[in-house]
Amino acid sequence: MFLSRLLMRRTPSPWLRGGGSRESHIRIGVFAPLFPPAFRGGGPIRSIDALVRTAPAEMAPAVLTADRDLGENRPLPVPRNCWCDLGAAAIYYCSRNNLVLAWRGILAMRKYHPHLLHLNSAMNPFFSVVPILLWRFGFWGQTPLLVAPRGEFGDGALTRRRFKKRVYISCLRVLGIHRSVIWHSTAPQESTDIRRILGDDAVIVERTNDTLLAPRAANPLAHEGPIRLVFLGRIVPHKGLAVVLAALQDMPVRVELTVFGSREDVGYFAHCKGLASSLPRNVAVDFRGSVPPQEVVRVLHEHDVLVMPTAGENFGHVIAEALSAACVVVTTPMTPWTKVLQAGGGVVIGDRSPNRWRLEIEQLARATRSERLSLRESAAQAYDKWAASPSETHVWALALEKALSTV
Repeated sequence: MFLSRLLMRRTPSPWLRGGGSRESHIRIGVFAPLFPPAFRGGGPIRSIDALVRTAPAEMAPAVLTADRDLGENRPLPVPRNCWCDLGAAAIYYCSRNNLVLAWRGILAMRKYHPHLLHLNSAMNPFFSVVPILLWRFGFWGQTPLLVAPRGEFGDGALTRRRFKKRVYISCLRVLGIHRSVIWHSTAPQESTDIRRILGDDAVIVERTNDTLLAPRAANPLAHEGPIRLVFLGRIVPHKGLAVVLAALQDMPVRVELTVFGSREDVGYFAHCKGLASSLPRNVAVDFRGSVPPQEVVRVLHEHDVLVMPTAGENFGHVIAEALSAACVVVTTPMTPWTKVLQAGGGVVIGDRSPNRWRLEIEQLARATRSERLSLRESAAQAYDKWAASPSETHVWALALEKALSTV
């Protein structure tokens, strides 16, 4: 009944990738700043990939995304400016640095006649601001609009480019967009952030992110020698690598820290390198580049503890990946994982004070090999329990139900 009501609202169009027809499918138009094989943007890419791959059988997603990875000038090794297949989905890798080709991508999405548009950012100039404004002025017809801020309304994220973001949010309010779209929140804290910024009348669908991780955690390892810490994320102030490096300045025991991540903020990266150069000899730091998605769990499995002094996460995909690798997680309360970690998956440190982090890291570093193994076993058990929880209704179905209920 739900599907038939929806499909009656628009005349179906041919499936753009070939001669077949998708008249029995709900067409979902997805705007994503980055999509695989891009990977330098971190967890959001993996979350959107999982969202597309776990779509219900009656849904046919089409993704409009950039043709290059974060911070890269060279295009990805994919067909560009045309539809290509990804299983049951279609992907359009758009050359957004070329205005003509970028506009063709927008038109290609409109010709797809989606029943729902899902934007995976609230503030990206091309993949959010442009389609939102077009939607406001009728370009997409009566298609419902679902917008996922993906943490952009959190306090930590709003501190960057604060003035521009405040002006943009004010424009959303003036145009009435903030209460006309459906907002996709992935955690209760993000719902609170959205309402704090946009008002209590914001329409929200709350649904946690999907993952493509294994149903059970890897077998825990117990390494000989000093504790192996890992930082895996974008090297920006929000993620807090400098907090870890400051905490290690007076560390009295041996520690090994490996840093993986894209050097998105050049000034901040230089600051972190300076902190690393002043560490005592008993602390070894190894800076490496970004990790391809298929290697993330393996890399985490080779380490004892993920250190993540984040200023806020709407989901924290790397936390799920660490737990699946039986890697203990140390982070702040500004993620949706606090209860899972406090139940045995890791440690939640109340703030980002280097002194607090120094004490916790030293305690973990002094643990014996058997104690570290026990901690990793607890992390694996926490993941298994989380992964076994019943699956939720897909966010696109929730959003469409919400949209139909308001007609």
